Amino acid sequence: MGGQGPNRCRVDEEVLDGEGGSPREARTSTLARLTEEDFRRAEDFISLMKVLYTSTLCVSSEKSPTCGQILPILHKLQAHLTVKEGDTVFVSNLKKQVWANLSKRYQNDEIRHFLQVATALDPRFKHKLNDDDTAWDQIQRRLIEQSTEEGVGADGDTMQSEKRPEKEAEEENEEEKESQPPPCKLSRKTPLEELFAEEEAQNIVSQQSTMSIKKHVEKELQIYKEIPPTIMSEDPAAWWWNQRKTYPLLSDLAFSYLCVQASSTPSERVFFTAGDTICPERSRILPEKADMIIFLNKNCF
Repeated sequence: MGGQGPNRCRVDEEVLDGEGGSPREARTSTLARLTEEDFRRAEDFISLMKVLYTSTLCVSSEKSPTCGQILPILHKLQAHLTVKEGDTVFVSNLKKQVWANLSKRYQNDEIRHFLQVATALDPRFKHKLNDDDTAWDQIQRRLIEQSTEEGVGADGDTMQSEKRPEKEAEEENEEEKESQPPPCKLSRKTPLEELFAEEEAQNIVSQQSTMSIKKHVEKELQIYKEIPPTIMSEDPAAWWWNQRKTYPLLSDLAFSYLCVQASSTPSERVFFTAGDTICPERSRILPEKADMIIFLNKNCF
């Protein structure tokens, strides 16, 4: 310790004498300083990641974070993260690394097809499928299968006639009777036709039912495609509920897809709300009342 004192004093004297500069300059010379290039990179980083931050807020929001918006958001990010002329090396490398991570998401074929159908059934993004007929074909096939299983509309003509007034239906029936030619003599059925008459009648009714359901589905899809997309602030579930009379088949299918959330964030918030509701001071609360309190908290505020 005794030998270090004079040496330390000598160093301090040299600094104070000006040989090593002022004490403040000696301290700051060893610190890293932000240059103009560093500030410019920080600004480029904020500008580039702002869209990603906004996209995260979209899929994590409390209101209408449906899975139908995932693919449109990914397309938006892909266009934003594409390297363009004039980008610096820092921005180009950052874009490549971020998109290399995002491009690995939702690559499973089954999940991809599900998201395409959900996007088509979202009235805000139905025009962002880039004329991909795969999703629309899948929707048409699902609607026909669903209608056939439920037995909706055994005959399309009957469905339409039930909605028309009785007087109009009677007038049309009279006109059809007048325009019909006189009945001709029916040919006698063969023994084979008599034997399988019931099965053949059932096949004819089934074919007519399938054809009528297909026409009804095609009509709904055509009307839905022709209307303009809704604004982004529109709640897709509320829109389909208000349009359920116009699209009775499509609305049921849309509810089964749009009930899927875009992320797990809203459901995780419900768990936090449940933790605040069922606390040690309220540990004896009934499960039914806890459900009611949580439901009111998430839907009335």
